[in-house]
Amino acid sequence: MASFLSPVRRAGAALRAAPARSWKWYRSRARWLKILIALLVLALIIGGIVWAHSGGTPAEPAQARAVSIESVSELAGNGGGTSIIGTVRSVTQAELHAQAGGVVKGVYTHLGATVPAGFVIADLENDSQSAAVLQAEGAYDAAVAARSGKSLPDTTTSARDAYQAAYTSIDTIVHNDIDQFFGNPTPQGPRLLINAGPSVNLPHKRQALDSILDTWNQHLASAGTTDSDTLLTEATTDTQSISSFLLELTEAANDYDSDASPSQIAALAEARATVDATLVKLNSARTSLRSDSVAATASADASVKSALGALRAAQANYEKTRIRATIGGTVNFLPIQAGQYVNMNDHVATVAQNGSLEIVAYVPEDERDALSVGMKVSIEGGHTGTVTVVAPALDPSTKQIEVHIAVDASPDLVNGQSVRITLPSGTAPQVEGSASTAASSTPSGAPTLLPLTAVKLLADSRAVFTVDGNGRIVSHTVTIGDVVGDRIEVLSGVTPDMRIVTDVRGLSEGQKVRIADTAS
Repeated sequence: MASFLSPVRRAGAALRAAPARSWKWYRSRARWLKILIALLVLALIIGGIVWAHSGGTPAEPAQARAVSIESVSELAGNGGGTSIIGTVRSVTQAELHAQAGGVVKGVYTHLGATVPAGFVIADLENDSQSAAVLQAEGAYDAAVAARSGKSLPDTTTSARDAYQAAYTSIDTIVHNDIDQFFGNPTPQGPRLLINAGPSVNLPHKRQALDSILDTWNQHLASAGTTDSDTLLTEATTDTQSISSFLLELTEAANDYDSDASPSQIAALAEARATVDATLVKLNSARTSLRSDSVAATASADASVKSALGALRAAQANYEKTRIRATIGGTVNFLPIQAGQYVNMNDHVATVAQNGSLEIVAYVPEDERDALSVGMKVSIEGGHTGTVTVVAPALDPSTKQIEVHIAVDASPDLVNGQSVRITLPSGTAPQVEGSASTAASSTPSGAPTLLPLTAVKLLADSRAVFTVDGNGRIVSHTVTIGDVVGDRIEVLSGVTPDMRIVTDVRGLSEGQKVRIADTAS
């Protein structure tokens, strides 16, 4: 027994002495060698810990990405017919345009709001137009009162009084309101105190107003002997000249960099209102004068009609400054805001009934006979539609035939969206050189419409990807055209039977992939 335990004791003593000998040996080494040994030991410890946590087996390589491939013909939508691109729009829609230029005074709704027909969406600055309406209402009320039995004034005396009153009003406007915009005289006329374009010759036109007023003043002395109708015609012509000058001055003052003061702008508004009222009075006086030979009742009726016409004209001018919804519906477009200046005919709002949608598409003239009202078509997203309108002539802007398609059910279609429409086989329109055709249905040289996701946009080229026999990506350079909705024209580089990757995002040439089980 002792002989058996003796070797064991010696081995144990050796093991106990080994760390001491190793430590003694380590301490006797050079410093750089000590550091190297310590780093090696530390690396072994860390490696062991990592090995233990990984289960002692090497990590498997990442699984190759799954991709789907389809033929170019299938991706272009030619499996059951040819595709065209259409635009979704409301069946009932109104685009509202400004009927006059001016500063937006207020906007009374917002995008997405529902408004009834006739609702005032916005107002432009209209103080002068409002004042003209008030003046015309007064003239109309006076005419109605006169026709109701009140004595009519002597028309000749009234005409001369109107002539003299018009001069007084116009003279006051020129020297009190208009002259706020002019300073010291120059050879071209008084100096303009606001900024205006180089093509605007306001000083010279202001100087011409003095000649008008001088002639008018000279004729006042002989007003009692001059034909009253001549006087009123002359006064009306002169007043219209002042009105035209005020309109031109207003446009210059309302320019964003004119530096016109609020008091000057207010003076212009008041002056225009007074001129409009003066024209109404002159027209009324001239109408009364010319109907002097008619019976009193007929004369009164004519005055009422004249006043009513002036009132309606003033109201029409006022309405031009209001943006009204012509139909009830949802506000889909509203780019204006208070304080903004809009020009005449600017598109300021769109109101549509979004619950009732249709699709508008275009086909070439030589394919019109292949389409008929009532034809069923397929719309991307699983919808179906019916052709409701086929235009009898070319659209002047697109030079193609406009086609309307009613959507049978459209819960996920949005007004303004571009969608792909597949026509039945045998009726497919071919638009050579146009984005409206799909690949294999078009003749040689016509573009192929592929999804944007199927074309790789590289730094110096454009390409589609195929998969070789080893499961690796192969790049094929293509030439592209325009983007149409969610599709892009491929002009060359593909054939109808080429099977390409349907989604190239994140892929690169030579990358290992696997074809998804669902790929055909």
